[in-house]
Order: sequence, then C-alpha cells, then structure tokens
Amino acid sequence: MSTTRTAIGIDFGGTTIKSAVIRDGCVLAHGEVIDTQLYAHAEALIGEMLRVIEALRAAHPEVVAVGVGLPGLVDSVNGVVHALTNVPGWSEVPLRARLAERTGLCAVIENDAKAMAYGEWRYGAAQHGRHVMCITLGTGVGGALILDGRLYRGAQLAAGEIGHASIDYRGLPGPYGNPGGLEEYVGNQQIAERAVRLYGEAGRTVPVEKCTPRDLEQAARGGDAVACGLWEAVGFEIGCALANAIWLLNPDSIVIGGGVAKAGDLLFAPIRRTVRERTQALYHENLRIVPAALGNEAGMIGCATLAAEAAVAK
Repeated sequence: MSTTRTAIGIDFGGTTIKSAVIRDGCVLAHGEVIDTQLYAHAEALIGEMLRVIEALRAAHPEVVAVGVGLPGLVDSVNGVVHALTNVPGWSEVPLRARLAERTGLCAVIENDAKAMAYGEWRYGAAQHGRHVMCITLGTGVGGALILDGRLYRGAQLAAGEIGHASIDYRGLPGPYGNPGGLEEYVGNQQIAERAVRLYGEAGRTVPVEKCTPRDLEQAARGGDAVACGLWEAVGFEIGCALANAIWLLNPDSIVIGGGVAKAGDLLFAPIRRTVRERTQALYHENLRIVPAALGNEAGMIGCATLAAEAAVAK
C-alpha cells in the first residue's frame, strides 16, 4: 500500500517519549523528548504529546496522521490503552479518540513491539520477508509477527509474546504463572545478575552496574572467559525459544533488535547454531536470522507507517 502521506510516529517508552515526522520510512524531523517520569497521570502526558504534535505540525503542515507505539496491553482495534508497563496511571484510556479529537488527524495506536516489527518489515531488515518474526531484547523480551504479509495480532491482539514462552517448564518463576519464560533469563537485569554470580564463582567481584550488556560485550571481545561463556548461554537460550517458534510458524525471517542484540556475532552465532541443531534443514536452510536495521527509530517508523496507511485507506 502506498504511504506517500506524511505522519508523526511516537515511541512511548517507560522513561521517555520520542517522536518524529516520517514519510515513506524516512525521518524528516524529531520532536522534543518527553520525560514520562515527570507526569503522574495519563491526561498530563497526553497533553504533552499534543503539544509536541502541534509543534511538529507547525513545521510540517503536510502531516495527516499520528501513530503511537506503547509498551503494554493496547487494543489497536478500538484504540484503547488497557495498561502500560512501568508507567502508572494508564488504565482503559481511549488514547486514539483523544488524539483524533484534539488534533483532527487520523490516529492509530499499537503495541510497541508490533510497531517495531512493522517498521522493520516495511523499511528495515525484513523488507523482503512474507512470514516474519521480530523480537526485541532489552529490559524485557518483546515479540511480534508478520504472517502472510500482514501484521498478525491474534484473537486478543496480544500475539507474539515470546518473552513469556517457557524454555524450561520447571524453570525460573515468571509473572504469569508459566515457569521458565525466556525473559527470566535474558532480560537486561537478569543477564547482569547472572554475570555477577558467574564472576563470583570464578573468584572475581564485579558489581552489577558494571555488568550491562555493553560492558559484557566489551569484556567478551577482550577475551574475558566469563563474559564469553555468558553470551554463549544467552544465545543458546534465545536459540531454543526461536527453535520452538520456527517449528510452529516456519518463518522466512527472524529480526532481532534491542540493546542486548547490539552484542552482534557474540549473540547471533550461538543463536544460529542452536537453531540449526534443533530444527530440520527444511526449516532453517533458507531462514534469515538478522539484526534489526532501524535502531531506536523502528518503533516511530512503524507506527507512523501504520497511521499513514490508515489515512490512505480512509
């Protein structure tokens, strides 16, 4: 579908809200960054978003739509935010209607992982895929699906949550009663805590704040055996989760983004090896497992594209 119309994409994160004017996957201008922690109520944050939207429209009057990607339970069909992860005060908020009424623009809201996936599929690492799985590795593990050339949301609009799929049915407890969820092993904090423990077992004391994914990447590239072993373990665990998904969905592309994915080959090599070991050749010989291409702008590009397409379809 053509997306020659210009839209604003808003990436609503747990600590900041970022925005940009987007046309055909290209960023034309960035908006002012909003600190979500300064606002205790949804209405105050909506007011700040409206202020930034109007400032962007003043410079780009050709804008016809706005899309927002949010971290949490989002009803993209009815335009309602049920709840947000790590952002209090958002319960059953009709965000799409508020934005449309106050701006006169075509408005769309979507889960942030799905927005990222849509951006990567339309303009990034998964452009040539038809059956695509995207995962984001950060504080948590998010996921989204493009199936048969369409964003797949599922019966309750919550499909793709691979972070809560179990890799060990008797493993670590998770928040939703499913032990061994992938997120309990490979989230940022979990990786840092594992590193502290492994360093301790090796007779070294390394504080948790020095065990970020970036720290561990640098250590591994410098030959640190503990860090190298940890990346092997994390890649293996992600590979196990992906192997299960591959058997179920038979994707042609898997795109992996987020801060943890910046470890590059330290992570991707064990992921690809594990997938090859745990799936039949038919499933993996033509499968692309690639890093995300759009970086921190994937979510903004994705939700702006969804909004632009909605405006075209009107």
